[in-house]
Amino acid sequence: MKKEKMKFYKLEESKSIVTFGNSNKKNSFHSIIIKNSIIFSFIFIIMFFGFSMYANNEINNIAATIYKSKKDTNEKMNSSSNNLETVKVKYDEKYEILINKANQISQEVLDLYKQVDVKNNIYPNIKIEKTTYNNYIKLKKAVENKGYFLNIRDGFRSFKDSENIYKQYEIKYGTKYAEKYVAKPGASEHNAGIAFDFVISKDKNATNTDYNSDEYFYLESIAYLYGFIIRYPQGKEDITGYEYEPWHFRYVGVDLAKYLTKNNLTLEEYYKTEE
Repeated sequence: MKKEKMKFYKLEESKSIVTFGNSNKKNSFHSIIIKNSIIFSFIFIIMFFGFSMYANNEINNIAATIYKSKKDTNEKMNSSSNNLETVKVKYDEKYEILINKANQISQEVLDLYKQVDVKNNIYPNIKIEKTTYNNYIKLKKAVENKGYFLNIRDGFRSFKDSENIYKQYEIKYGTKYAEKYVAKPGASEHNAGIAFDFVISKDKNATNTDYNSDEYFYLESIAYLYGFIIRYPQGKEDITGYEYEPWHFRYVGVDLAKYLTKNNLTLEEYYKTEE
């Protein structure tokens, strides 16, 4: 470019030109910052809630994993299970039904029980029978009014679930052990969804129960009012064929629960007195 055609500005003139020429750009720059701030804030809020939901889900999954790792401590039969008697079961009384090793029920009978999802529970993917669940909710609210938290850690098990558990024991301990101590499909109350294993604590996220605590004794003392019994009580192992299971509730209906509790009877004894 030839020197004579080049245009030069004085210092003051060049400043004014630069300032005038960038005023719109400055406003545009500020608007971009504001827009980006709004966008980033929105993204942050979404990420925060997403992380919170993920964290809660992970806590639930961890709780479920902890339980599954300890599952072999639950629902253990004993040698007395081989001496249980076959009785005339009241199939027309869905909630008085006796289910044990000597009184197994078929898939057709179990199809009469409608399973529903357990909500507001620290353990995910739990189901129990509909009427059992409705009464459980009443019991749960009653203990929550005392400042205690009740959750179900194991509820309905399909025949396939029971079969898998049986096979695991069979592989680990052998067939003789499994036949003596493990409930086959149709021999577990969990198959009908009218029984469940629970945890109760003053901590809403607890995965263990102190069976010598005030909260446990309170739950045990009012359970019959809502139709529940401790199905395998201490001192009656030879009668039920199961070891003592303070965590295992069975729904039998309010009237029968009151009768069994008042007379200190198990379902096996109840059916025996009915004969």
